[in-house]
Formats: sequence, structure tokens, C-alpha cells
Amino acid sequence: MLRKKRVFDGNRGKFEILADILRNLRLPICWTNVMSNCNMSSKQSGQYLNLLKSSDLIQMQVAAGKVTYQRTEAGREFLKQYNKMVLILDPSIPAPSLF
Repeated sequence: MLRKKRVFDGNRGKFEILADILRNLRLPICWTNVMSNCNMSSKQSGQYLNLLKSSDLIQMQVAAGKVTYQRTEAGREFLKQYNKMVLILDPSIPAPSLF
């Protein structure tokens, strides 16, 4: 997967983190994979997963005692709109690297 070019320098913003998590939730994955794939602490990943879940952007599934997360249709739409916004702010970013 291509890494997308950062729109702004410095620390990631809230929306950039949310988009990064949603990109990683194409398929159901567990909390620890979200944490490591998105380079976040356990506290930070828990807070963002709770925010995404309460906003219906992701869904939590429990099967055989294992909890996984996957983005919803609303999450896909959020990511689509976020990517459009990024392209408006910096058109030099190639579109395929956003997904």
C-alpha cells in the first residue's frame, strides 16, 4: 500500500488519524492491529475507536470471543469525502495513494 503524502507538516490531526484508521479497516481486524498499523498508543486507539463506533463509522463484531472492527458504509463515505478534501487542499497528491 502506498503511503499518502502528508498534507500538513507536524503531528497528525484528528481527521487524519480517523481517516488512517478507516483506511486500515477495509477488512475486519482486531484492536491491537489497529493500534500497531496506525502507530497509536492503546489509550489513543481506544478513544478513536470509541469515537468512530459512536458515530457509526465503524462496527464492532464479536465472534468466538474475538472482537474485530470494520468500517461501515458511513465510514467509507467519510473516507471518500476526506480524500476529496485532501485533493482540494493539495492537488499534487496522486488519488490512488489516498485509499
